[in-house]
Amino acid sequence: MASLPMNCLSGQKGRDAVNTERSIGSARSTSLYRHPLLVRISGFLSSIESMPDPVARRRVRWTPLATGLVAILMALDPGCPLAVRCGDALACMAIDFHRRRRVGKTYNGWIKALERQGPAVGPALKVDLRRQAHARLERIPRTAGWRLLAVDGTKEDLPRTRDHERTFGIAGNGQCPQAFVTAVVEVQTGLLWDWRIDHGRASEKAHLIQMAPAVPSDALLLADGNFIGYRVWSTLHTSGKHFLIRVGGNVNLLTGLWPDATLRRDRNLVYAWPRKDQQRVPPLTLRLIQVGSGKKPVFLLTNVLDARCLSRRTAGAIYRLRWGVELFYRTLKRTLGYAKLRSKASRRARLELEWGLITMAIVAMMGIDALARRGRDPRRLSLASVLYALRASLFRGGIGPPRQAKAQLSRALELAVKDDYQRKSAKRSRHRPITRLTPRPLVLKPPRLRPATIQERKRAQKYKQTAA
Repeated sequence: MASLPMNCLSGQKGRDAVNTERSIGSARSTSLYRHPLLVRISGFLSSIESMPDPVARRRVRWTPLATGLVAILMALDPGCPLAVRCGDALACMAIDFHRRRRVGKTYNGWIKALERQGPAVGPALKVDLRRQAHARLERIPRTAGWRLLAVDGTKEDLPRTRDHERTFGIAGNGQCPQAFVTAVVEVQTGLLWDWRIDHGRASEKAHLIQMAPAVPSDALLLADGNFIGYRVWSTLHTSGKHFLIRVGGNVNLLTGLWPDATLRRDRNLVYAWPRKDQQRVPPLTLRLIQVGSGKKPVFLLTNVLDARCLSRRTAGAIYRLRWGVELFYRTLKRTLGYAKLRSKASRRARLELEWGLITMAIVAMMGIDALARRGRDPRRLSLASVLYALRASLFRGGIGPPRQAKAQLSRALELAVKDDYQRKSAKRSRHRPITRLTPRPLVLKPPRLRPATIQERKRAQKYKQTAA
């Protein structure tokens, strides 16, 4: 690809992070753009459009809106150093941000502004993106009456610097520092709902407990066998959330706890009640579902007790859709290029990852809107195809008439759907080398069930009388 003119850059070293000119950097004049990519992205940043710099006492060139636009454009530009990405983003913005709306000219000034504005801009933008994501959830057809969200965690590699080792630590791989990300994702479109970023040895269960209040009440939350334990399940249940979680041999459950005959006839009802905490917490009534038979049965645990709302067959079909969160992480790491971050300072690495996730949320909403305008099912959305279309617009959208460039981007987004052919062979390579990091074959064992003792029944009856 031919190199783009970099007339936006200069040799300054961060002096443009704070500029004293009174007329530049005004957010009031940023509503009209010629570049089609800026037109699309700016609509999702309305919450920070008129936000002033929260720290600077003077007028600045790097307003929160301009800083956010550059951060998203840089996330779409993979495979090159951060300074080159910043130059490409500035070249994309040169057609719109000029004269009175000029922004800074160097990567150094941009990253300083991003660090300065991050504590105020990040939370406000995150809340507004969740509000916008809720509107897109309404456009996605329900599956068996449920909105399907999945939660899972992943690790992002970092450069091996002392700052990263001190802040994030070296996790289980023992090779390089890692940041831990836990995200809640709509499984059929890849729409990002919420996320947490932490050090490499953080607990994804603790992250889920923090994100539980924001999960929609009409959603069914899917999770793998890492999200087990009374604390996680009781937090979701008491907050009015429904879940479907895979369990295995590391889970202990009770049977026959309540003496009621109607409950005793239902063999699927089990109870989570840790023995050491029975004096402090009440038992939690759950439903155990076995999907499949033979050598590899799967055991699912849910707080949806009515089989009419969630039958065994429906539960099995829904849980298979949990793989959508794995596809989301594959798109984040491979297609977007976030398998390993490039920032060498911990604060900047956290901002790089944060804006990468914000970009993924905007990409999904942009694709859902495009398919909805075309009258297509949003569940056919391909995040990778949307990213390819946005990258093409990043480098070629400013060439030619603006109306033609906008039409090309709209047409590319409307065609960003998954392939519909039937796969006849396995996707896994036959020649994948076996290393010490290769995961062992998964052996699924059933959860350990034991009948409740007489003392436990009496104790549970007291809790029931107290609740009544």
